[in-house]
Amino acid sequence: MADFDEIRVPSSLRELEALILQLYQPGASQTVAKTQEVLQKLQRSPEGWQLANSLLGSKVESVRFFGALTFIVKLNTDSESLGEDDAKDLLQTLLGWLVRSIDGHEGPLVMRKLCSTLVVYFLQFSDSWTRCVKHLMCCLSDGHATFYSAVEEAAETSQLIENISDEKATIILWFASSLVEEVGKTDSSSMKQHKFHRRVAPNADDIVPLMGKYISNPSQGIDIKVRQEAMRCFQAWVSYSHRAFIDDNIILDPLQSLSNPAIMSLLNDDLYETAVELFSDVLENYSKFLRKDDFNLLYSLFGSSWAQQKYERLINGDYDFDSVQFGLFMLAFGDATIGDLIKQVNEDPQCERLLSALCGLLGAEGFAVHEDKIFVPALEFWSTFVETMLDFSYSQPGESPSWLEGSIRHVIQAIHKCWKKMQFPPPHIFRSWDSVDRIGFKDARRDVGDLLENVYLVTGIQILNIFIDLSRLSISAGNWTELEASLYCISRCTDCLANDSGGDEYLQKVFEPSLFSVLANPQTEIPVQTMKTFLTLFSDYAAYFARHTDILPAALNIAFGSIGSQPLAKSASSAIVMLCSECRGVLIPELSSFIQHLSNTNRAALTGSVKESILQGIASIIQALPTDGSKVLPLDQLLNFVEAEVQDCLHLISSEDMPTANLPGSSNNYIAAAELGHTALSCLAAIAKGMQTRTDKPVNLDEKTLSHFWNGGEGSAIQQRILSIISRIFDVLHSRGEIVEASCYVFRNGFVELEPGPFVFPLRSIAQFLVKCGPSTPQLGTVIKTACSLITSHRSDEPINEVVNALLNWVAQLLQNLEPNNDPEIAQNGVDFLYRLIPSHIKNLLNYPSSSLEFLFIFSLKALTGNNPLPKFSAVEFWSAFVSLQHLESDLQEAIDNALQQLGPMLAKALIFNIGGNAARSELDKLSETLKRLVIRQARSKSWLEAALLGDDFPSDKVSVTERTAFLQRVISLRGARGTNQVVREFWLASRGSNFAYAS
Repeated sequence: MADFDEIRVPSSLRELEALILQLYQPGASQTVAKTQEVLQKLQRSPEGWQLANSLLGSKVESVRFFGALTFIVKLNTDSESLGEDDAKDLLQTLLGWLVRSIDGHEGPLVMRKLCSTLVVYFLQFSDSWTRCVKHLMCCLSDGHATFYSAVEEAAETSQLIENISDEKATIILWFASSLVEEVGKTDSSSMKQHKFHRRVAPNADDIVPLMGKYISNPSQGIDIKVRQEAMRCFQAWVSYSHRAFIDDNIILDPLQSLSNPAIMSLLNDDLYETAVELFSDVLENYSKFLRKDDFNLLYSLFGSSWAQQKYERLINGDYDFDSVQFGLFMLAFGDATIGDLIKQVNEDPQCERLLSALCGLLGAEGFAVHEDKIFVPALEFWSTFVETMLDFSYSQPGESPSWLEGSIRHVIQAIHKCWKKMQFPPPHIFRSWDSVDRIGFKDARRDVGDLLENVYLVTGIQILNIFIDLSRLSISAGNWTELEASLYCISRCTDCLANDSGGDEYLQKVFEPSLFSVLANPQTEIPVQTMKTFLTLFSDYAAYFARHTDILPAALNIAFGSIGSQPLAKSASSAIVMLCSECRGVLIPELSSFIQHLSNTNRAALTGSVKESILQGIASIIQALPTDGSKVLPLDQLLNFVEAEVQDCLHLISSEDMPTANLPGSSNNYIAAAELGHTALSCLAAIAKGMQTRTDKPVNLDEKTLSHFWNGGEGSAIQQRILSIISRIFDVLHSRGEIVEASCYVFRNGFVELEPGPFVFPLRSIAQFLVKCGPSTPQLGTVIKTACSLITSHRSDEPINEVVNALLNWVAQLLQNLEPNNDPEIAQNGVDFLYRLIPSHIKNLLNYPSSSLEFLFIFSLKALTGNNPLPKFSAVEFWSAFVSLQHLESDLQEAIDNALQQLGPMLAKALIFNIGGNAARSELDKLSETLKRLVIRQARSKSWLEAALLGDDFPSDKVSVTERTAFLQRVISLRGARGTNQVVREFWLASRGSNFAYAS
């Protein structure tokens, strides 16, 4: 044997034992690793069988454990070397050691490992050891290892059990549990190949009587530990039976005979934990296992004093593990019987009582999530309950079903409980929670909102009356926390009310003068959260204010009045945007006063996001003005506000004591200037967004003559001013990524417009800005992406060829000294730009100077074979589009065909490089699309792919020439059909040397 660095391979059993003991001693990780390496090689050696046998005879427990482990290693790695007689002898050896270990009162460490060894033996030789449980019973009953053939002549299982002690019964239960647990982990293909389900099933007849002896018999004389093992074994077998039912439609009927006594085990404190976990899982995932009498027993159990005590402890705030488990058990039972609970609530008192109890779980003591651990699971149950009601209702069109009223009654009770539970704790308490609990509480509130939306579909608009009445009571009592909860619930009905013609009648009750007067009263101290939710109502129901303009001023006054409060500023500004946008036509008479109010506002007192929202809101009113000419003055006034930010920015930059203003400074002045510049550009973008034409306004797409008011008439001065603002900020702060990004965002707001406007700039102006950005510009990927958007959004009759050529030349220069993997964002967007040229601007691409065009093609091929998925996906889309170009003008088609004559073999080679094992799994479908396009569109594709597959540089040595040829034939014969994707996936797996579905 070879030497392993500092650790000598043992030459005797004593040395081997010493090395094993060394493995289990504390030591340096390097020493442990080397020790483990030596021992593993010994385990896998031909002598491993004998070593395992010898080690089990050691006087040291850890050595015996290692001996059993060695048997497992050999079975997993070398079982195929065993003949039929060898396998039988091995089984006798293992059973012999198990019997001797029991006689020697071996500890659980080794005994469990020996049981695991026998399970591994079953997995390898299940066809010759099918009745493994009964065979093990025979051996332990007789006190020695009997041959498997003796099982046929053995006594009945019930008789064997009489001769088996509690100690031996525990061993059999361990083995039986491990058997189904390990078989249950087997993948589906192995399960079918070895027919494991069919071979495990007969053992149920043998293990059930043994489990029944301890589960069904509550005798005081039985060791409780054995009863616990019997329950765990039953749990394992029931869990396995679910898998057997799914895979093979096998129902292990004998197990069902134990369900009743197992249910009664819930009353035993020592068995409760296992039993409640078992039946919670069965009810949730495999309720078909339980019979009608099992459900009846569970119903009576939930009505017992035992259950009532546990329930009372839970809802009174006892959230210990056992208590919460009981609540989850109740909910699982509710899930399993949900159909009966809905349909029989008016007829069955048991259903009525259970639903009331399940509703009570929503009102347990303590704040949800932070203290109350049952609220969220209970909320999930009631969400399922309402969804099931909807399903039943839709399946019974016509008159309301008889059960509906009773079920709705319980749902309304649940909603009242949720309303109470979702109320925010006092701010100082909420702030004291950790972030996980705070997020969880807010998530629970959102889940309540989702429940309300479904309840609305069941009850209709009347559900709003609950929260309207609650809000009125809260206002009268000055209970702002309850008011907030009511307003939140109303806000979650927005989508439902939008489609309900009677919505306004109910909203009038919400937006009553009393609500506005209370919340607008400066003498009343309203909590922040309540005001936030109230402001959210303005945003959610902005369309209502457009129909009821009499209360619009009050809403806007509250929104504008809240902007000065930092905690409310975000909600208030969102409300202003939505109200101005929805009510833009109504607010035109107020436009001048809005602008005057803005002019009088202290800019320094507003945050950047608030400024943006106010400007966007005012801009949306300007957009509603009837003529372009009427928009110029108010828009110019808005730009004055932005211009003030620009002047402050430039003043700070000019005060910097630097050699050049283009260098990024770290002084406070420079940082403040950058923030001002970013705010100015963001405000411009907000104005641009507000000025966008409403999507519900009809657009005449056939109109050939578009107005030149904004880029050639009176409005051109506005455009030039906007471009000047962008340019001046960019010129002094172009080294800042956020400035580059914000500048691009201003331009991109104009790309979505279908009609001319102040932010729909001439193509040449946008291109001039873009090409100013060079390799050192931060966020260059965003700039190139803006160029991509410019190309694809072009709809007008404005000539674009010159712009396309300029941008193509700029992109090519940016990519010149770049490798796709070095800067994937730039590479991705660069290749994406080429893709956007197809098909409308393919002539511009093909007329590009040949040497530069060749570089662009080669760069995109490099991106296709690179390691980064982003450039690769862009390259895949480009080549899929390029090889698909057909039926163009003759000179263009000829140029494309000539290019593919040179590029086709290179593209095929790049695809085969990926498909031959170098691609990631997630990339295969996209690569398959390019391969299919190539095969469909290009007659020469077969020869190109053949050269790539059979060439010396094929990337994998795992597939033969024959396999590669077969792959090509299948791909060509499929002619781009969907089956190509699966063929590619299989070839990729083979090329990687992986024979299973999720290898990577």
